[in-house]
Amino acid sequence: MTGTRTLTVGSLVLMSVLTGCGGGSKTVDKVAGKASPTVAGGTCTPSGKGTTDLATKPVFTVSKDTPPTETTSIDIVCGTGAEAIAGSPVEVKYVGVNYADGAEFDSSWKRGTTDTLSFTVGGGVINGFSVGATGMKVGGRREVIIAPKDGYGASGPVPGGTLVFLIDMVKVG
Repeated sequence: MTGTRTLTVGSLVLMSVLTGCGGGSKTVDKVAGKASPTVAGGTCTPSGKGTTDLATKPVFTVSKDTPPTETTSIDIVCGTGAEAIAGSPVEVKYVGVNYADGAEFDSSWKRGTTDTLSFTVGGGVINGFSVGATGMKVGGRREVIIAPKDGYGASGPVPGGTLVFLIDMVKVG
């Protein structure tokens, strides 16, 4: 698949970005909506807000509200394909920003519209990213607000901070 990353040297570089590097620019338009954490086998309830065209880079604005203390998911688009469960190999597109100021620190979209990140749900990326992808179906888009304990910790692009990722589920299996 053109543009697909597998666990090779190239994706190890990308994985290091997801586990501790970055720099950024501001992008942002908040997906306001009720949190609807979906877990494997759960029901997806789209928030009705946010960028729903999966062919375009999602744009969102971080809330001025106090960040949640637990990792939270807000479904924007409910997928209809295969579901990501623990142990599933998946491919996703994503945008990551700092909850506090909206500064974008990473995005698969910067590398092209077909570039994806491959990982196995339950490992290979920060815990909150993996938790946020769990229960998504192919064709879905989700905003995941990652509490510091599930993020990079004291290092990375947002040391000790709350992260926001918009994740598009491209492939499961």
